[in-house]
Amino acid sequence: MRFREDQTVSVSGGSPERVRTIAGLIGAASVAVLFTASGHHLVAAQPPPQPVPASESVSSQRALLDEYCVTCHSDRQKDLGLVQVSLQTVDLGNVAANAELFENVVRKLRGNQMPPVGRRRPDQATLNGFAAWVEAEVDRASAANPNPGRTEAFHRLNRAEYQNAIRDLLALEVDVAQFLPSDDASYGFDNIAGVQRISPALLDRYMAVARQISRQAVGVDLPATAETFRIRADFSQENRVQGLPAGTRGGTLIHYTFPLDAEYEIKVGLAETTAGGFTIRGARATEPHDLEISVDGERAGLFTIAPSQGTGEYGEVTTRDDIQARVPVKAGPREVAVTFIAKTAALAEGIRQPFSRIHAEADTSYQPDVGSVTISGPFDTVGSGDTASRRRIFVCHPTTSADEAPCARQILATLARRAYRRPVADAEIDSLLNFYREGRARDGFEAGIEMAVRAVLVSPEFLFRIERDPSNVAAGTTYHISDLELASRVSFFLWSSIPDDELLELAIGEQL
Repeated sequence: MRFREDQTVSVSGGSPERVRTIAGLIGAASVAVLFTASGHHLVAAQPPPQPVPASESVSSQRALLDEYCVTCHSDRQKDLGLVQVSLQTVDLGNVAANAELFENVVRKLRGNQMPPVGRRRPDQATLNGFAAWVEAEVDRASAANPNPGRTEAFHRLNRAEYQNAIRDLLALEVDVAQFLPSDDASYGFDNIAGVQRISPALLDRYMAVARQISRQAVGVDLPATAETFRIRADFSQENRVQGLPAGTRGGTLIHYTFPLDAEYEIKVGLAETTAGGFTIRGARATEPHDLEISVDGERAGLFTIAPSQGTGEYGEVTTRDDIQARVPVKAGPREVAVTFIAKTAALAEGIRQPFSRIHAEADTSYQPDVGSVTISGPFDTVGSGDTASRRRIFVCHPTTSADEAPCARQILATLARRAYRRPVADAEIDSLLNFYREGRARDGFEAGIEMAVRAVLVSPEFLFRIERDPSNVAAGTTYHISDLELASRVSFFLWSSIPDDELLELAIGEQL
């Protein structure tokens, strides 16, 4: 698409700030989203066609073309293979019939490539006038008969969109890369609907991740599990790690969501450990090092790693068999820090400058490093806690058994409306209530809600953006998409996630 001051353009990709910047540069403009009965595309709205002055009639443009262009771009020259395009018999009264040809003509004229250097040329104002006339004719035809093209009717959320949707739907940060495979890409993009297929194996992964996410979001009684975070072997721990307090050295900072109010065990493994501990060499082999474990800045444990009493150049660091702390933690996102208390910053003198990442084979002082952190739990659960996810899900709290069914309907109607990105029919809520009743009969109200949340997360209405052709539109007919479809397109275009409440309300009210 060409870019002119009097014309809008479609914008692909970028943040809301970038889109607003582009919109400001272009000026006030509207965007029309058009569909054909066989497919859909976002297209830029064209400005209303401007009246053509009498001096710019078809005959005057034909005379200009014959005088300056047809001398080279003739039928004979094309037959001889000297040029690729002939303008000798092209109909200027029907520019739309040769829109692709005239798009190329305009590009050549706007780039001052035609007529070529050395050939007779009209003045620049005449050239610009002819180019503007051709553009207006092409735009007039496009506005009268738009061709928005087609996209796939089913567009599966890619891995990044799925993660963002979980965050905005349930107020829960999860790393879905641990559970879902990477997406196929086309033309350098991994959100092309045509390649976002779903296999039975991928469907199994969606079932598994939905179960884990729903249990973590609702905070039902969970079995104890362990998750290990490993630090790259080439990661330098000689200085303070970003995010950790001043006066510390090495280690790691973990952002972890604790599902319940309970006790959790945090276990640290040292890098390059041997059977008895940690191998070091050099002048500082006899120095102890203090390792601190903290949760949200509160110390959970302090451990001294001291060398053995052996003699010689090498020594083995000895400590407890396990460096671990068991600590009560409130449910919700927390920061787990594991780091050493820093010692002097003075460097050992030597002939060669020290390495930024000191290895055991280096002839210099060596210090222990953190190799891994394992978080286990929950143990001795106290309760579900007050998390952002529970506040997002539980919009009501039943006080009696009679209140449970109406409250469950309200919870699921609110959740499904956000997840499906549209108003939800009573039959759809009834279907979710069947899952609620199954969980409720087994383990109580919250377990029932968890089962229904799991059903929402594996529903095609959540996993796919589905756009249906209207039943009353003939094939090949152009039509406007609905406000709800437009809201999803805008939302996933701008921030790769589901529409927020404000955008969804505007779409439901047909106010976009």
